[in-house]
Amino acid sequence: MKENKPVDQVNKMTSAEIREKLCSPPVLAEKDQYRIKFAMTPEEIEAAFRLRYQVFKVEQGKNIQDSGKPGIDQDEFDQYCLHLVVEEKETGKVVGTYRVHPGPTALTHELGFYSSHEFNIEGLDAIANQTFEMGRSCVSADSRSGSVVALLWAGVSEIVGRSRLRYLIGCVSLEEMDPAAGWALYDYFVEQSRISDMVKGTPLPSVKMPRPSDAVMEEYKKAHPVARTLIPPLFKGYLRMGAKICSEPVFDAGFGTIDFLILLDTGRLPERYQKHFNVVSAE
Repeated sequence: MKENKPVDQVNKMTSAEIREKLCSPPVLAEKDQYRIKFAMTPEEIEAAFRLRYQVFKVEQGKNIQDSGKPGIDQDEFDQYCLHLVVEEKETGKVVGTYRVHPGPTALTHELGFYSSHEFNIEGLDAIANQTFEMGRSCVSADSRSGSVVALLWAGVSEIVGRSRLRYLIGCVSLEEMDPAAGWALYDYFVEQSRISDMVKGTPLPSVKMPRPSDAVMEEYKKAHPVARTLIPPLFKGYLRMGAKICSEPVFDAGFGTIDFLILLDTGRLPERYQKHFNVVSAE
């Protein structure tokens, strides 16, 4: 059984100590012909970057930042992050990846959290050293099976279990740019009491998405009466675990998406998920 390290001890852990706990050993879980691990070599990390480029640029046509390297999706945050990869056991081929930015690391460099480049985030400073940020999730087109997706979730679970970092933050997306869709979903979250009272992200001017007129919103909601059908699978998975919405919808022009900032408190998971995260629910 993993040790449930008290929060005050977690707060004293350095970036190097968190990384050592997360990556020892590198392999986190296995399922069928796949395993999930932390990329430990330059070659493994580059394979994650190449998969991201293939999915985001080639397949989805995203306007991703130019890394200066052919076939590579890499930004200024990657050097500070850890990279989960799902690989085929037999061939070592990387078929899935998820970027991990531990809070103790984010506090050591001037870039801070990736999410802070879309939002001014109130309330994050108080929990930053107990937080990890997830992003840049993707799976290769020919490997979008239940096993690969299950392993990505297993990776998130193991991060919590190994590090005792309690809070997960990140930007989750809708694959469209219609402001009415984003605001209709936000209204749904308000109705469902899904808005966080712990962390609040105020959109920066560069990504702010003005709310359409009442007439436009009314027309959109009539055409799309069930707002939850707009929610993609990854986003839906976080909501099932109790994630809270921390922001209004914003534009991500580079990725052609509408983003929301979310916060997941793994100390307050629904009971059916607690065993997967090996945590004791908060009082």
